[in-house]
Amino acid sequence: MSEEKKELTGYIHSLESFGSVDGPGVRYVIFVSGCAMRCQFCHNPDTWDMKVGTPYTADELLKKAVRYKGYWGKEGGITVSGGEPMLQIDFLTELFRKAKAQGNHTGYQRQSLYQRGRAL
Repeated sequence: MSEEKKELTGYIHSLESFGSVDGPGVRYVIFVSGCAMRCQFCHNPDTWDMKVGTPYTADELLKKAVRYKGYWGKEGGITVSGGEPMLQIDFLTELFRKAKAQGNHTGYQRQSLYQRGRAL
């Protein structure tokens, strides 16, 4: 019996081809679906539901992203935001591994809750 390796699927809320505030340089921003934190002043509450999103493989997303690589310059690249990217850690790891193998800069935005200097 041959075992076929199944590609991981991530659930993506939306894509932004020319982000300028989500990391150094111009970024291709991937907003993932799903977040359990429910921050009071969340900028993206529409990303909270894990079941609402378009399924993508890492290869499908990279194919879309690298079309804009000419705009990234030396500092730009791919940023994953959300939602909460860590809820899809296996997919995120695969996406970043493949992106790095192609020479792309990667980053993610993770939100934490702080009150009076203490993490909640």
